Amino acid sequence: MPCHYFYERTQRRSAVTLLLNIGVLLVMYFAAHRWLEPTEAGRQMLFWINIVAPVVAVALLLLAAYFWRKNGTFRVTVDDTHFEIAEPFILGSSFSVPVCDIVEIRHVHQKVSDHSMILMQMKSGERHQITTNRSFDRGKLYAALAGVNSAIQLPVNPLLFKQV
Repeated sequence: MPCHYFYERTQRRSAVTLLLNIGVLLVMYFAAHRWLEPTEAGRQMLFWINIVAPVVAVALLLLAAYFWRKNGTFRVTVDDTHFEIAEPFILGSSFSVPVCDIVEIRHVHQKVSDHSMILMQMKSGERHQITTNRSFDRGKLYAALAGVNSAIQLPVNPLLFKQV
């Protein structure tokens, strides 16, 4: 069965990204110590930098260690019959549905709560929420879904959300 769309990212790859972020944080920390002016405001800034930077670095290191050890895999696939999202981090976010049963995918931004969602409506009335927290290419995903089932109503622009 041919795969029309495939995206995969392991948590180990995310752990490496977090470690790189720790490196950037350390560069910023040392740059602040090197170039901040020795005024009262500069001393206050360094006081808070000396507290916040190590706390953030340790939090990132712990999260990177957790991701490295767990090493779950986020995956999005579209083949001739199914659309599947496997989300290892958020329980209840994984699903696999027949492409022929998808009616519509909508982008919604709730103005009051400032929350964006991607909702998928099924023929049965069931709804699934597609994660917005991952960096897969929604344009290519929607093109693959439309290629398999042209009856799916898709957003005009995969990057824009309609305010409600």
